[in-house]
Amino acid sequence: MIRDLALAAKASCSLEDQESLVPLVLQLKRLSEMVSKQGILALENELPQIKDTFLNLGIQLIIDKVERANIQDILDSDIYYNQSNGRELLKKIITREGLLRIQAGDSPRNVLICTKIFLAKVNDANFQNH
Repeated sequence: MIRDLALAAKASCSLEDQESLVPLVLQLKRLSEMVSKQGILALENELPQIKDTFLNLGIQLIIDKVERANIQDILDSDIYYNQSNGRELLKKIITREGLLRIQAGDSPRNVLICTKIFLAKVNDANFQNH
């Protein structure tokens, strides 16, 4: 998990912006469920539908069995050097966390817990029944 206070300040955003990222958290959980049931290669079928370039890149790296440290370096470099702020930065941070947890084989529940924590302003009811 990224623990950089300056980065966290840059990722600060409104409740509405945080709520708009709930589908991303749920998507990461769903991808984790898919991997736990069908294996990493099941992600290949998802790539054509994933238009977010950061998420798509991370999934490709996982499918290609790139080592965790290298995936982390690539995603972190994008986060730190591509000048994102607010909602877009928070989106990348959540995506990074979810992808690294999926790659590590974490349970879908743990992926959900460790990604929704970044959406502290959002009511837990937004994540129920998913």
